Amino acid sequence: MVEYQLPKLRVAGSNPVARSILFGWPPPSAQAGRSGAACIPGQGMRITRVAPGSDAERAGIRIGDELLAVDGRTLEDAIDLTFALAWMHEREAVFELSRGGEPFSVTLPAAGPGELGFEVREAPVRTCGNSCVFCFVDQLPRGLRTSLYVKDEDYRLSFSYGNYITLTNLSDADYERIASQRLSPLYVSVHATDDAVRREMLGNEDAPPILESLRRLDHARIGVHAQAVLCPGINDGAVLEQTLSDLFALGELILSVAVVPVGLTAHRQTLTRIEAVSATAAGGALDTIERWQKRFLAEGRDRTVYAADELYLRARKALPPYDDYGDFPQLENGVGLLRSFEFDLNKRAGLLGDRLDPPLAVTVVTARLAEAFLADAIDRALGGVHGLTCRVVASDNSLLGPTITVAGLLSGADMVGALKRAPESDAFLLPAAAFNDDGVTLDGMDLSEIADGAGRENVVATHDIVRSVLDLTGGAVPDAATTNRAASDNTTRGREPRGRIPSEEGR
Repeated sequence: MVEYQLPKLRVAGSNPVARSILFGWPPPSAQAGRSGAACIPGQGMRITRVAPGSDAERAGIRIGDELLAVDGRTLEDAIDLTFALAWMHEREAVFELSRGGEPFSVTLPAAGPGELGFEVREAPVRTCGNSCVFCFVDQLPRGLRTSLYVKDEDYRLSFSYGNYITLTNLSDADYERIASQRLSPLYVSVHATDDAVRREMLGNEDAPPILESLRRLDHARIGVHAQAVLCPGINDGAVLEQTLSDLFALGELILSVAVVPVGLTAHRQTLTRIEAVSATAAGGALDTIERWQKRFLAEGRDRTVYAADELYLRARKALPPYDDYGDFPQLENGVGLLRSFEFDLNKRAGLLGDRLDPPLAVTVVTARLAEAFLADAIDRALGGVHGLTCRVVASDNSLLGPTITVAGLLSGADMVGALKRAPESDAFLLPAAAFNDDGVTLDGMDLSEIADGAGRENVVATHDIVRSVLDLTGGAVPDAATTNRAASDNTTRGREPRGRIPSEEGR
């Protein structure tokens, strides 16, 4: 199973800015339930756990049974199960199973596995057959966890979790299923609508024409969120212009387009040479994007095409205002993360009041990319709280190289170094996005090991500065309704790691 560790690596095209361009944002709860995976077609869904005293146990279901169908609807994966139950009009359903090859059935309430007290296995997902010249997974150093090297290309994960796919491995049957079950929207790595350029980028001479593939989805009324990973000299300039023109012509099929800079690590020695996105290249791309935003707006649509925050930072241009991002359709692709963070911080700052007693000094650890923005945002939002001192300490990335400058890809060793350099503080806040679901970093360190290595106490992994301050001071913690984008806190303390890293994304 893919380990959702590396923020938006989107093997099918992505950049590592993803979910945590600054300080572990957006909240990990945005990925709640993401560990679920589709089961292997044709093998049923194996029961891996049955809760004692549950409906499932009382009905005689055991671990190892295979769930084959619900009320005659055969099941290939979790999506089929969801749809089968969604269309139920009765209060009970017949669950068809097999045990040791012998079929049997039980009648249970028409509810999901969790409510009935059983769990099904996580099966391998469809993997990627491309050889993308910019693949981030290919740029990882050796010796990390095996799960970090898995590359997925699975339309089911695209529908369920927003994983980007290239549409290069879809069969006619897949398109039929997508249409019949209305698996919309899907997230598609377009990169370029010039098929020669796209095939070069994907390292796949057999990649089907992308516009034909998108039109098949359009015919089925499947919406698409698209992305283009910007590789200077390959798909920028006139190629990017043509790509946006072709996507514009597809009309309402295209729900949004994110243009993100290619992520290049220090481990590319044997890979295709790609130029990093310079300030000039970023500025040129922004000019193209802003011109097309005006075209979309002139047609009565929203801006539709958006640039990753990193492009503005590299070009040294001001970020667009918060309202320009609409409903933030590409937030997890590093688009609008900074403005979203700033908005929420300002909205929640009032929860701290105008004074902390006793005073509290907090150090926030982040990566280089958004250091200045984060420090300024914190100062403007929290600078008026008397008794609160909030400092920002940035760390370089020694694991992946100096060009990887986002918080979600910091290693544990890097954070140990940052904590050692940090001024004395009452608490130290680390980006939650640098830890996976098991509470460990890319290099396998948990929070307690980081704290011990740095000789620091009160080390917390969090995505929410205000809530962390409230926790540390014993203040009341507001419920989710208090903020526009509030999410359940996922802090990690001591030796009981609970921090979550929402994404490697397969893609």
